[in-house]
Amino acid sequence: MSQPKKREIEIVKNEKSDSEDQAEDKLDEAKGQQAVLYRFRQRHKNIQTEITSCSKLIAKEEESCVSKAPPHLRDGDLVHFSHRHPLLRFHLKGTEVIRCNMCTIIISGVAYGCDCCRYFLHEVCSNIPKRIRHDFHPMHSLTLLPIPSISLWHSKVESEFCCVACGYDNSLFSFYYHCDLCKFDLHLECASVTTKLIHKVKYPLDLFTSFPLKSEGATLLCCICNQVMNWQSTWLFYNREFDYICHFECAAEEELGVIGDQSFLSEVQKSLLLQKSCSGQQQKLEKLGEVIHFSHRHPLKAIKQTNEASIMNCCICSIQALSGYICQLCNYFIDETCFTLPRRIQHHFHSNHPLILTSYNDPPKSNCRACGHEVGTTYRCSTCKFSLHRSCAGAPMIFTTNKKVSYKLLYSYPYDGEMAVIKCSGCSRELNSKESFMYYSFDLDEVLHVQCALNRETDSYDTKFGLASERLKSIKIQEDHS
Repeated sequence: MSQPKKREIEIVKNEKSDSEDQAEDKLDEAKGQQAVLYRFRQRHKNIQTEITSCSKLIAKEEESCVSKAPPHLRDGDLVHFSHRHPLLRFHLKGTEVIRCNMCTIIISGVAYGCDCCRYFLHEVCSNIPKRIRHDFHPMHSLTLLPIPSISLWHSKVESEFCCVACGYDNSLFSFYYHCDLCKFDLHLECASVTTKLIHKVKYPLDLFTSFPLKSEGATLLCCICNQVMNWQSTWLFYNREFDYICHFECAAEEELGVIGDQSFLSEVQKSLLLQKSCSGQQQKLEKLGEVIHFSHRHPLKAIKQTNEASIMNCCICSIQALSGYICQLCNYFIDETCFTLPRRIQHHFHSNHPLILTSYNDPPKSNCRACGHEVGTTYRCSTCKFSLHRSCAGAPMIFTTNKKVSYKLLYSYPYDGEMAVIKCSGCSRELNSKESFMYYSFDLDEVLHVQCALNRETDSYDTKFGLASERLKSIKIQEDHS
């Protein structure tokens, strides 16, 4: 036989042996699953026997539907939020090749499963909380959701899922933590990483959501993996004293252990249980004289200074104040007026999107649509580049003077064909009807700037913002503090 024919026969034999090996692996996996399914059916059979032994009449009525109904819960079984059917408790062997639907790791030991849907969970994964509260997203709780398939995901949103902590879309887990109001997404394992690492890392590390070295011009390398650090996005860990900087995921792996083993799953579960949202959290803080504010991750304590030398600048509006709320750890201060401002509002003249409160120094800067000025604390829609000062956002729809003259708040001048210059009856300055709101009296045919109208209402600076805060409550969007 010629050499080429011999080689062709050997290649064919090798291909056959490879396909036979794959077939054997699939057969082993199928056998493992069949063994588990057999035990599920035995459990169902026992439950059905118990039901039919109660009464022959009941047995006849339920005979046609008992197999369709979910099994009754018994000691050790589980009702889990991630699945609509009860999950039966079993002890699985690794050789049965049954993977957990939450972490995709083969289960060896106690498990919970649904026969109808082939849905399985590790015992440790079944204890991962449905809701947590993260230090870097204190205003809302985060809810555990399944990550959609890529094809389904593209049909729902414009871009693929991306974790705000590590910047990746792939994960060990098929679930993630999500805030629907803020579009804030965290991998399950990333959410379990604490804001300070002290146990297994080389130095104590603090978590940063943005790059801490703003003026550094050189390329920085991760002190763990020696790869380039990303300046633009993702979280990172840093120790200022030892100038030790590293990727979020590199530090997390050192602290939690090798990703994918049983000890890693246990560490993730323990950490998430500590972050589980507690309904009594606010009451506990109130007993300590502390409160939570959406603008800061730590609790704040009320203070009232009597010494003019102790006056502080509010971190939201930059205005000086003697009383308010402070975080002693960060020296973060909010005055009493800003503390009561709602985080999100739905304004009458911008009903498509909510407006979110931003501080005076939050980029990007934009002019207030109502008065045309730039400086000040604003409510902003980043999608539409639409901004309103807090006083303008809280301006009433109907303004009535002391002389009982009523003005209506308008988005633009009501007469489209008007060619003459429109002037404010309060300050006599020209009013741009295309780029600002106005108050208009149809009875007197008079126009007022928004700020001129608000100045007529009160001359007091504090009273103006106090009134605005009260009015903003009527258009406040309720937050999820569960």
